[in-house]
Parts: sequence; structure tokens; C-alpha cells
Amino acid sequence: CEKIGVVGRTGSGKSTLCLCAFRILEPYAGKILIDDIDITTLGLKFLREILTVIPQDPILIEGTLRENLDPTNRFTEKDIIQELNEIGLGYLLKNHGLDFPIKEGGQNLSVGERQLVCITRAILRKSKIVIMDEATSSIDYKTEMLIQNSINLSLKYSTVITIAHRIKTIINYDKILVLD
Repeated sequence: CEKIGVVGRTGSGKSTLCLCAFRILEPYAGKILIDDIDITTLGLKFLREILTVIPQDPILIEGTLRENLDPTNRFTEKDIIQELNEIGLGYLLKNHGLDFPIKEGGQNLSVGERQLVCITRAILRKSKIVIMDEATSSIDYKTEMLIQNSINLSLKYSTVITIAHRIKTIINYDKILVLD
């Protein structure tokens, strides 16, 4: 349940760390343990269900806001609306509610709004481990502080690993990992 910031120069391995956690890259040697369990012994589907990544480039599908936030239909409308309001996207609900149309790739939203949708999706899942891969790089500082507050409240029982390019993003984190 710690908040861990990861920093380092380009090419230091920050994004590779994320790829290894999801076993997109398999370890050549050594082990990656989560709660003393070697992740290579877990099925990929199970592993990727207990982890959540919020990528630098937000990924949205053509469909409704609800389909983008809750593709498996696990959450109540009330829960989704509450998280949208807390993250600052409640205004999207004004005309269409959760049926707000999202164009392919989220072209009808700004990059910051797309990123906030992805972050809201992650907060709803409440995964044990959430990896943010420079997820706030396209968001202004004021919005980023709103996101950090939401993460601290909504993901207080999750480990959050944040790959950051701004020191302000991780300044209040429990630990900082510097890769070289």
C-alpha cells in the first residue's frame, strides 16, 4: 500500500520495469515477486487482472463513456458518477450521462480528458498494484494535484508505482526509486 516514485534518465529502464511487471517482457534471470509469489507462475490473464497500468498515451475505444470506464460492467452507475465527479470530469455527464459518446481513440476529448478517463477507470478497478507510466505528463499541475488527491483517497489500499518526469508528481510519495 505504498506510493513509489520511479525516476531516471531516458533509457534507464523505467518503462521496461512496467513491461516486466505485466510479463510483456519475460525475465531472462531472477524473479519478480508480488506477495512472495513469482509472477512467472501466474497465468497471464490472472496477473493482468490484478495489475492496472495507466499509460502515458491514453487508450480509449469508440463507444460510450461507460464502456470506456467499465468495459466488464462491474460497477454501479452511482460509483462511476462519483469517481467522475471526484476526478473533475463530471461535466461530461451534462447532456448524455454515462452514454456520452466517445469517438475512436477519444478524438472528441482533449489529451488531458482522455488521460483522466483512463485514471478514473484505474481508480474504479481498485487493483492491488497500479502502475502509472508518466500518466500525468499531458495534464496541468492543478489537475495533477486533483488526481494525486484522488489516488491517495481511492487507492489507499493499493501500491501505486509512478514513473514520473516531474518531481512534483512524486514529491510526497513513500519511496523514490532512481534508475540509472
